[in-house]
Amino acid sequence: MKKLIIILAFATAYSLFSCKGENEKPLPAVLTTDTLATVYDYSVTDTFDSGETRRIRFFDKADSTSAKYEKRYYKNGNICMEGPLDNDNLRDGRWVAWYDCGKIWSTGDYTHGLRNGENKVYYVNGQVQYNKKYVNDTAEGIWTFYLEDGTEALKVIYEKGVVIEQVQLVSADSLRNL
Repeated sequence: MKKLIIILAFATAYSLFSCKGENEKPLPAVLTTDTLATVYDYSVTDTFDSGETRRIRFFDKADSTSAKYEKRYYKNGNICMEGPLDNDNLRDGRWVAWYDCGKIWSTGDYTHGLRNGENKVYYVNGQVQYNKKYVNDTAEGIWTFYLEDGTEALKVIYEKGVVIEQVQLVSADSLRNL
């Protein structure tokens, strides 16, 4: 009888103080099929007023001091944007954004929070809307703009953020749709 009481006391204590059950954080619905949730620890850092997940940051299991990756969501649960973070929680690497319907909206590269390299923005039909280039968050090089049908419409040449030349390749009426 004494053994049974000890076992019951131990079982009760274990259930009260273990990581399982009510103390375990529930997996947000947006992560149920996300492999990052199995590789990294995560924290929901923002929600919509209605409780849906707006932003999640992912951390190394061994070091939870700075996030390594971030995902943002639309209220409908579709991914809005995602990308890696540096040790200061600034964008660092390739970030991708989507329209709320799930199609890619833009891609861009960052270094310590600053846009660097080529960035592309897409129409919802998948055609490139424009290509941009940055150096330390400053416009640089040739930016090319396209119509929704893929026709090249405009080229703008930047040098250290200043427009050097602009070449219009279609009528002014067509440019209004950019």
